[in-house]
Amino acid sequence: MDPRDVALAERVPFLDVEEENKELSSMSESEKNWASGSKYLHFRQFLQSIRSTAQLRPRWGPEHTQHAKTSALKFASFFIPSFVQRGSESRKELHETAYLDGLRGYACYAVFFSHYTTAYCNEVWHPYGEGGNHHFVQTYYIFQLPIIRLLFNGQAAVTIFFVLSGYVLSYKPLKLMHSRDFEKLQGSLQSAIFRRWFRLFLPVLALWIINIFLVEFGAFSWFDAFHAENENMPPGIVETYLAAGDSFWGTVYNAYRDFFDFARGTLFSWTKMGILPQVDGHTWTLHVEFRSSCILFLFLNGCSKMRANLRLAFFILSSAFCLFWDEWAIATFLAGSSIADMDLRMRRRQQANAQLSPEEETFDSLPLVPFSRTISLSRLRSLFSFLGRRDQLRWSILFLISLLILSYPAVGADKVFFYRTLSWYHPFTAWDLFFWESVGAILVVFIIGRLHAVRRVLEWPVSQYMGKTSFALYLCHGTMIKTLGHFMVIQTWNRVTGYTGWGYAMGILLPLFLVVGPALVLVTDWFWRGVDIPSVRFAKWVENLVKDQNI
Repeated sequence: MDPRDVALAERVPFLDVEEENKELSSMSESEKNWASGSKYLHFRQFLQSIRSTAQLRPRWGPEHTQHAKTSALKFASFFIPSFVQRGSESRKELHETAYLDGLRGYACYAVFFSHYTTAYCNEVWHPYGEGGNHHFVQTYYIFQLPIIRLLFNGQAAVTIFFVLSGYVLSYKPLKLMHSRDFEKLQGSLQSAIFRRWFRLFLPVLALWIINIFLVEFGAFSWFDAFHAENENMPPGIVETYLAAGDSFWGTVYNAYRDFFDFARGTLFSWTKMGILPQVDGHTWTLHVEFRSSCILFLFLNGCSKMRANLRLAFFILSSAFCLFWDEWAIATFLAGSSIADMDLRMRRRQQANAQLSPEEETFDSLPLVPFSRTISLSRLRSLFSFLGRRDQLRWSILFLISLLILSYPAVGADKVFFYRTLSWYHPFTAWDLFFWESVGAILVVFIIGRLHAVRRVLEWPVSQYMGKTSFALYLCHGTMIKTLGHFMVIQTWNRVTGYTGWGYAMGILLPLFLVVGPALVLVTDWFWRGVDIPSVRFAKWVENLVKDQNI
């Protein structure tokens, strides 16, 4: 018997089997007959169950101590950002479309900068040189120049998001279409459709829960109080936040109603501009994303067995049709799918050319040459190098033009050079802002895939990390701006810079780079590992759980 059991038996004798047998041997016949009765048997069974439970109690040993230490270290390591954890993730070979992840990351930070700056000033909405007597608005700042303005242009970033989503969601299905593997294609589309809602809205649910506690702690009240005390403060656009209830459970109910209306809208309210919830109004894009994703999956499934050239032409024409009728979100999704199709063809041609003999190559691999003869490899390389440099120069010029179009201003486009002309030439059925920004986003994504220098920048490790955490950043940045951001800006104005003249601008920029920006990167990393990644795994687990394994 274990020494601990002996000690327990000394304190509670009836738990010891030997004591029980000794007690029975000392009984008389009448006592034994009574002990064999049903009531006593039930009592003995009850005592036996207590003894069994006591013997199965957990026993703390050295292995348990080691396990507790390991668990504590794992929990503590979660709060260390993944990018500083040594050996947290081995360097993997980049996939074909890794540069698109980097582009998504930079676009997401542009959304953050847009919401952060427009909370305190309206200058970023206006183009350089607009003129006019706008209240509190100057139009001769360097950050209002085209292309530079993209650092703070949230609308342009959203159009890029949608083109990238159309590209990424279509890439695997289109690859299977080109390989004629329609059985895998159906499985891929079914899986993508099933998991899409979970992918977009489970992380949002976690954000709502976090906001409940932030509201209860009064984390959103800084800016409203400051605005009330300073009526002459320059205007800005401040998003709403969750309304506090009379009690904690009242706040929970408000959050439930807000999320329920928000999530229900994905099924019954497919509005063009989404639904604005109280918690982070910028999440209206998720409604549009979900709707456009469903339409894209419908297009891919319905056109999967069309001839490849006809399918590409149909997607391009459908995108143009939607853009004409102001359905810019669907247009960008279909355009992204068309770009993915063209890129797949381009890479297939490149792979075919790469399989030519290294000893000799022929003019067969060059377009528009009607004859074929063998030439030396060195001359062919020189020719390709010359054509490649000219090709990259041409794509660079087109890339700058596409960035200019993407920089189309939200206000005052008809008052500045270049954009005045664009404002005249857009369909009367479409909003000029999203029409031209959609055109610019489509051109940017198409050209970047052919511009080697930009692709290399987007494939840097920091760019890839920004891309992986982009969705988490998109969800977290609004709450960070309305809590820590407002608090730090107000404290900087009150204690350091004041809020007149350049002091007003420095009171915005200093907290951004010293406190709010680094804190957002840290919180984004936590949300990405603690919510975003588990949400993806949960969606896959649910799919496997409900899937009929006999099919």
